[in-house]
Formats: sequence, C-alpha cells, structure tokens
Amino acid sequence: MHASLHGKDAALIRDLASGLDRTERLVVALRYTEELTVAEIASVTRLTAVEVQRTLDAAAARVRTALAGRPRLESLRSA
Repeated sequence: MHASLHGKDAALIRDLASGLDRTERLVVALRYTEELTVAEIASVTRLTAVEVQRTLDAAAARVRTALAGRPRLESLRSA
C-alpha cells in the first residue's frame, strides 16, 4: 500500500509524471498503482516483457534526473 501524497508532494509527482511520455506513464501506473507484474503489464499493453522493463528503467532514469538536487518529499520526512 502506498502512502497518500498531499500538497507539494502531490504537485511534485504530477510534475514528474508530466515529464514522462504516454507509454511510460501507462507502464509506471500499471506497475506502481495497479501493482501488476512486468508479465501482466506486457499482456495488457501488448509490449514484450523486455520492452516493459526498459520502459520502467527509462522512466526511473527520467525521474531520478528530474529529482536531482530537489528536497525529499514531505511525506517521507515524517516516516
């Protein structure tokens, strides 16, 4: 189960997601919101499992780059 994000954290997540392309957003949402496996995402999206994993890796790299130098999420500070 994922923690609820509010305020600045939610805005940051929306900002980061807007930097992803359509396929990346879909694959990330299916993986982390719907908690599907790579194989399940491949079946749903008609991508290969390798393409799904590469998409997840590319999205993670974009997010890491976008987060470089930014402060941690507020919700993680209180955890």
